[in-house]
Amino acid sequence: FVDYYELLEISPNANSETIERIFRYFAMRYHPDNRDTGNESRFSEIVEAHNTLKDPVKRAQYDVQYKDHLSLRRGLSEEASDAKGLERD
Repeated sequence: FVDYYELLEISPNANSETIERIFRYFAMRYHPDNRDTGNESRFSEIVEAHNTLKDPVKRAQYDVQYKDHLSLRRGLSEEASDAKGLERD
């Protein structure tokens, strides 16, 4: 699962203007034509994230997966914490 919010370094509550502004910043930074900081794979990831988050329908679908992913991570983290507690007993 790719966390588009983490990739773009934005909050899941970011509005469309913020998404667009951050996308432009990263697109210029990682565009393959940029000799200093260009990175084709990173640029592709940023474009994919932008295309998903700028579209309200795609973003809503993504957010469902995002919340499921967060719940799974929290559950795994809690299980790991419980296991550490058992080791100390």
